[in-house]
Amino acid sequence: METVASLTKHEHEVLNPRGRAILKAADYLPVIEGPDDEYPLQLSTGRLMYHFHTRTKTGRSKELEDAAFAPRVEISEADARALNVEEEEQVTIRSRRGAVQMPVTITKIAKGQIFIPFHYGFFDASNKIARAANELTQGEQQVRRLNYEILTK
Repeated sequence: METVASLTKHEHEVLNPRGRAILKAADYLPVIEGPDDEYPLQLSTGRLMYHFHTRTKTGRSKELEDAAFAPRVEISEADARALNVEEEEQVTIRSRRGAVQMPVTITKIAKGQIFIPFHYGFFDASNKIARAANELTQGEQQVRRLNYEILTK
């Protein structure tokens, strides 16, 4: 992951941000590990339409919490068949750096891809089971560029 180095006050003022974000182009960086036989799936993380960040505000809304009360891993129909998993089945998603548990949702996501929302975490889990995408990484910044497997019971 490429980040922007700190700017001096003068360098920042020269950019004339006027309260707007300063966007910086980043060079392409190749993935640090490609899919293989042990970890054939690539993860994308992101938002659900019902929640914002870690749900500190949206989690207080009964309507929003009812609409998306827990994380789910999205997988394709083809991957679900290959793994012999069914809708709502509890699975473990594992990388070389960590693992989380959550139910499956079968969607039209591309074969070989999985999606986990980042709104949920260890601290709001009643059973203390890891359930957030960031818990798969153990500090790895390229979480979306790593590979995963799904384990069933």
